[in-house]
Amino acid sequence: MYYAFYSLNDYTMKKRFVWLWAIWTLVGVALIYGVSLADSKNSTPGAIANVLSLSPLFGILLALGSPKAARQFGDWLHAEKNSLLYVAGGISFLFILPGFVTGKFDPYFSAIFTAIVFSVFGVLKQAAKQEFLLTWTDLVIWILLWIPFDLRWSMQMLPATNDSYTWWAIAVSVIGVIGWYGYRRADIGFNLIPSFKDVGIALMALALVMVMVVPPGLLTGFLSFNLPASYNIPKLTIHFVGLFLTVALPEELFFRGILLRGLDKMFAKKWIPLVVSSLAFGLMHWNNVSSLPTQITYVCLAAVAGIGYGWAYRKSGNNLMAAILVHTLVDWTWKLFLAK
Repeated sequence: MYYAFYSLNDYTMKKRFVWLWAIWTLVGVALIYGVSLADSKNSTPGAIANVLSLSPLFGILLALGSPKAARQFGDWLHAEKNSLLYVAGGISFLFILPGFVTGKFDPYFSAIFTAIVFSVFGVLKQAAKQEFLLTWTDLVIWILLWIPFDLRWSMQMLPATNDSYTWWAIAVSVIGVIGWYGYRRADIGFNLIPSFKDVGIALMALALVMVMVVPPGLLTGFLSFNLPASYNIPKLTIHFVGLFLTVALPEELFFRGILLRGLDKMFAKKWIPLVVSSLAFGLMHWNNVSSLPTQITYVCLAAVAGIGYGWAYRKSGNNLMAAILVHTLVDWTWKLFLAK
């Protein structure tokens, strides 16, 4: 009986990723379908394309947020000799699918995307035997994935859906997690299961960031208080989830999980990686506004906020959940009480 129970438990553990992927994909279907229908610009084929293409990526991302499921998936990646074909091919198929559904298939962009995904996974898989630190290879791939997404260059590659930003935010995160956390075996701390410690650290970091950012933001006129007469709670809740998944998660994954963590292993003086990653994070906001004084202010405030996010990441033991949560709370607080 003990052997039978052990075998059943072992079987369940091995299927953890598959079950979580299935459950979160179904959640994604409901969420994405509802959001797509609420967008008046979205046609019925466009809504269907969003659901079919984005829901499996949504499911993968959240399933990998479970450390046990992620370990199981990582073991499969390295044990299965054709995993690169399955994973990169599957993600490429999900990129191509909306084009077929809406009649906007583009073979050129499809070939470019497929080549990038196979190249990223192939290179990071080969680097798995090396200790994770920010090598030139990691940096080049980091730039290849992040810069086109951040500057919105990649948005025109997916014309079949009106919400291409959301698709790319989830897809870039999935590629980054599978590439570095799965193939590269980098200890970036991708754990989306919150703990009381993470919540406490996030709240402390939120207070820290607000103290450092709000006063200079108000003095320079970059920020102003904006208190509406009432709040739409369901809409704000959906907005919080959207910020968490499509803004805070990809940004913290790339700037804290990969960049800061990789630099931490290169420098004995820990302030150097924190400053470098925070400055890089700040510069990312340069193109978000137009006038030079506003650009300088925005970059400086974002860099200061980046220090707070980096502090939360380190304080939690290099756990991305704390950094993602405080980042979401900061952006959400600005939405609730402040205006740029």
